[in-house]
Amino acid sequence: MSKLRILIVEDNSADDKLLRYELSRAFDFEAITVETEAGYNEKLDSFQPELILSDYSMPEFSGMRALEIRNKKMPLTPFVIVTGSVNEEVAVKCIKSGASDYVTKEHLMRLNVAVRHVLEQQKTLVAKQEAEHSLFKSLERYRKFVENDISGDYVETATKVIYCNKKILDIFEFENLDQLNAYGSVNLYDDIKYRKEFDNILLDKGKIENFEARMHTRTGKKLVILENAYGEFDEKGNLIQIQGYLIDITKRIVAEEKLKHSENLFRTMAENTSAGVVIYDHERFLYANQAITRLIGFSEAELKSMHFWDVIHPLDRKLVKERGRKRIDKEKVPKNYQFRLLTKSGETLWIDFTASFLNFEGKNTGLGTIRDITKEKQAFEEVRMLSIAVSQSPLSVVITDLNANIEYVNDSFSRITGYNIQDVLERNPKILQSGKTSEHVYRELWSTLTKGKTWRGEFINKRKNGEIYYEYAVIAPIKDETVKITRYIGMKEDVTPRKIMENELKLAKIKAEEGNRLKSAFLANISHELRTPLNGILGFSELIQELNDVESIQEMSRYINESGQRLLRTLDMIIAISRLDSGTYEIKSESIDVVAEFRNIYNNKLVLAENKNLNLTFDTAFDHFNLLGDRTIISTAFEEIVDNAIKFTNKGEVNLKVTRTTEDNNEYISFEVRDSGIGISKENREAIFEDFQQASTGYGRKYEGNGLGLSLAKKYIELIGGLLKLKSKEGYGSVFTIYIPIKQDINNAHL
Repeated sequence: MSKLRILIVEDNSADDKLLRYELSRAFDFEAITVETEAGYNEKLDSFQPELILSDYSMPEFSGMRALEIRNKKMPLTPFVIVTGSVNEEVAVKCIKSGASDYVTKEHLMRLNVAVRHVLEQQKTLVAKQEAEHSLFKSLERYRKFVENDISGDYVETATKVIYCNKKILDIFEFENLDQLNAYGSVNLYDDIKYRKEFDNILLDKGKIENFEARMHTRTGKKLVILENAYGEFDEKGNLIQIQGYLIDITKRIVAEEKLKHSENLFRTMAENTSAGVVIYDHERFLYANQAITRLIGFSEAELKSMHFWDVIHPLDRKLVKERGRKRIDKEKVPKNYQFRLLTKSGETLWIDFTASFLNFEGKNTGLGTIRDITKEKQAFEEVRMLSIAVSQSPLSVVITDLNANIEYVNDSFSRITGYNIQDVLERNPKILQSGKTSEHVYRELWSTLTKGKTWRGEFINKRKNGEIYYEYAVIAPIKDETVKITRYIGMKEDVTPRKIMENELKLAKIKAEEGNRLKSAFLANISHELRTPLNGILGFSELIQELNDVESIQEMSRYINESGQRLLRTLDMIIAISRLDSGTYEIKSESIDVVAEFRNIYNNKLVLAENKNLNLTFDTAFDHFNLLGDRTIISTAFEEIVDNAIKFTNKGEVNLKVTRTTEDNNEYISFEVRDSGIGISKENREAIFEDFQQASTGYGRKYEGNGLGLSLAKKYIELIGGLLKLKSKEGYGSVFTIYIPIKQDINNAHL
C-alpha cells in the first residue's frame, strides 16, 4: 500500500514536528513542509498531495491564501486548517471558504480523527463526482451508488423530501420515505434556529458546506450531523429544490466531549489531590499540580521551563533515566520506585513515584504521581539502624510478649546460650534457669516490670550444653503510644569471666590473708624451732662449765647435739624448699635400693617410736628393689613421712609397707605409711602440703615442727615424677603413700 502524501504549510519547526508525530500514530505517510506561496505552488504540481495541512497565519503566507490556491488547482484534495487558536468566526470563515475541517494545536489529538474524516469525505466527493459523470451513461448505476453511499443523500423541495437513500432512513430511524415526510424533515432539528441558519446560507451562497447541526432521530436519539448541499434555482432566483448529503458525526463529537470532560475531570482531581502529579514529555514538564509545586517550591511555570532531570538528585538521575528508557522501549520495569528530589531551596526529599502513560493534548506522555516519604524514610532508617544495633550488639537481646514467650533473640543470645532462634521461639526464658538464682530475684523482677519500671540484676543461668554462666541483665517494658505495656525487652551481658576474676580475686585475697597468717605462723614456728635448740645449747653449755659429773655432762652434751641437729635440719629444709621453689635443685642419678632405704628409716625410727610406746612395723613384698634416682630426695621424703606419722600418733601403731602397683596405666613401687594418730580434717588435707603449714600453728600449737616436712616430701616426690597421696579422717589416723615410678627393667629385685 502506497504512503499517504501530505503537504504541510507551516513556518514553525516545533509545530511541524508535533504534526508529524501525531500523524505517525495513525498513518503511514510521507510529508513535505513549505512555508511560502512559491514553494506551496511548486509542491502542488510536483508532489500532488493527497492531503493538505495548513497553519492559519504565517509571516509570509496564510492558510486562507493556501486554501484559495487549492480551490483553483485541486479542489477535491482535503484541506485542514491547523491553528494555534481559532474563534468561531474564523472557523466559519475557513469552512465557508472550502476548508474540509479545522483543528486547534491545543487539541492535536483531534487531528487524526479529522484527517480520517476528511479523507473519507474526499473519497465520497470523488465518488459523487464520478457518479454524476456516469449518470449520463447509466442512471441505474448512479442510483445504486447513492443507495449504498456511506453518507445520507437526499433531494428536497420546500414542502417535502422527494428522494433519500437508505442511509438517511437508517440515520433518522425511518422505515420509508413516506414515514419521513409524515414526520417532517424540518422537525428533525433540535432547534429551528439550525434550519433557519441552513436556509439563509443556502439562499445566500447557493450551497452550504460542512454545516454542523444538532438533530435527533424519530425516536428522540440525539445526533450531530455534518451537512453539505446546493440549491437549484429558477430563472428568477427562486429555490426549486435542494440536493445534499449529510454525515452522522455523533460518535466523533461525543468522543471529543468525553475527552474534554476527562481532561477537566483529571485537572479537577489533580489540583485537589494531596499527591503530587506531573505530566512530562521526554525531558520536559508539561503539567504540575499544586501539590508538587508546594512540595518542591517551584511554580508550574518554572517547572515547564526546566528539564525533568533538574529536580532529581544527581545520585538518582541514572536510575530514573534508565527506567524511563526501558519503559518507552516497552521493557518490563517496576511502575513504582523511590528516589530523591531536590527542592528549590536545595533540600533533599525522598519520594515514592508511580509512572504510567497518558494521552495528553493529543500525544502520548508520561504521568507520574508523587508522594513525599522523607519522614517515612528517616523513620525507616532509624528503625534499620536500631535493628542493626540490636542484631549486632555484643549484648544478648531478648524480646518477649506479655506472657514472657520469646518473640526475638539476636545472634549474641545464640552465641552466649547455645540456643538458636528456632530453639526458643514462643518458649519461656525459664529454659535458661539453672536453679541457682534465688526466687527472690524473680519476684523482685516481675514486681518491678508490672509497675512499668526497668529492672537490673544478675542471674545464674545454664547454657544449652548445661554449662553454668553468670549474666547481668537490664529488663524493661516496651510501651505503645498510649503508654500501655505491649512487650518486654531484656539486654544481658555474660559476666562469667568477670565473676571468675572476682572469685579468683577473692581467693587471692583469702590466700594473701592466709599467706600473711602463715608468715606470722612461720615466724612463730621458726622462732620456736630456732630458739628452742639454741636455748638448750646455750643453757646446757653454761651448765657444763659448772658441772664435774661426767654422766650429767654426757647427757647434756647429747641434748646439745640433738638441738644442734634439729636446728641444722630446719635450716637444711628451708634451703631445700628454697632451691625447689627457685628451680635450682639438680637431680642426681645413682643406683638406689629403695627398699633398703625405707628399711633404714624404719630401723632409725624404732627408738623414737618406742619412746612414745608406739608399735612400729615393717612389711615388704621385696627384699631389695634397685632404681636409678636421687638418694637424698627419696630418703628425705621417706624420713619426713615416717617422722610425721610418729609425731602425730600418741598411741597405737605406725605401719610401713612396700608393694608394687599400677596407677593410671603406669608402674610404681609404693611405700605406705599408716598410722593410728590424730588424723587430718577435710579442710586441712590440702593445706598441710603447703610450706610452713600444720594442722595447728602459732605459739599455742600442740606439736613441734616447722611445717616444712610434708611440703618438702611432696615436692621431692613430684620432682622425680612420683606421687604422694593421703587418706585420712580426723581422729582415726592417716595413710600416706609414696609412689615412685619404675622407669627401667628391674634386674635385681628379690621377692
